[in-house]
Amino acid sequence: MSRFLPAVACLLLAPIAAAQERIADFDNSLRVEYQFIHTGLYESSIGPIDIGETDTHVALLSGVYSLGERWKIYGSLPYVQKRHTGNPLGVHDPVANFVNFTPPDLRNVDDGDYHGGLQDFYGGVQYLAMDTPFFSLSPFISFGLPVSDYPFYASAAIGKNLWAIPVGASMDFTPYFSDWYFQADIAYVFSERVIGVDLNHWLAYVSASYYLTPRFAPRIFLSARFAPNALEFPEDFPDPDTENQWRHDQTLKHEFVNAGIGFDYILTERYELSATYYQTIDPHQVSEVDYAFTVALTWSY
Repeated sequence: MSRFLPAVACLLLAPIAAAQERIADFDNSLRVEYQFIHTGLYESSIGPIDIGETDTHVALLSGVYSLGERWKIYGSLPYVQKRHTGNPLGVHDPVANFVNFTPPDLRNVDDGDYHGGLQDFYGGVQYLAMDTPFFSLSPFISFGLPVSDYPFYASAAIGKNLWAIPVGASMDFTPYFSDWYFQADIAYVFSERVIGVDLNHWLAYVSASYYLTPRFAPRIFLSARFAPNALEFPEDFPDPDTENQWRHDQTLKHEFVNAGIGFDYILTERYELSATYYQTIDPHQVSEVDYAFTVALTWSY
């Protein structure tokens, strides 16, 4: 299963890498994960802007089921709670912020309290195209769809409320007679267009793990997002009283490189404990992740 797709791939600004289930001799798995993300400054084209802070809690359920030796299907569904605090500059109030344009959705969730619900369901299929003792290659295609009509005009928005179709490949490499284990995913995501803006983008994830023992493997990783045709603030938003402004949380580039550390620990034959910590190291048109962590338990069968 793709490392970044089972996580909150549409969680505004912060896709999170999720470790692939790897407990030996079992092809099917269920994973329960908790995620926390804290964001700070927004990195615009004119420099960092203080728009307040956000805190996000995520409960994520995902799973993989094998259809044979080479085919797998997978899915994930997150429940998200998010809040905005700090600088009122980041408050998105659809009633107060517009005069001539009336947004179709007037809900205001930037009141300092937590708001949220079920976010986007992702399902997909993966094919094991190459499998050797040292290298494997698995193309995949997924489909993501919002499962609730959550608001997207908000610093505390839990997502973009758009469908997406990621197409890509997962790769695993284990050097001969080595305790190192390398992983990489890359995907091109076909996204729903918004007011004519092309929101298709690239996602990438790479990691290196080292098995200190047969059960315990620390790892480092990078994840990245690149959206070449999306919009930039402030130059693409000259009029704050338009639909373009109301939809800016959907149409901004939201590009980043995140770096993190983590570990995978095989508790028993069927259970694996995983944890990660990461932050943004290269933001562009995105709120920086000051710190974030995940804890997950995988049951394989």
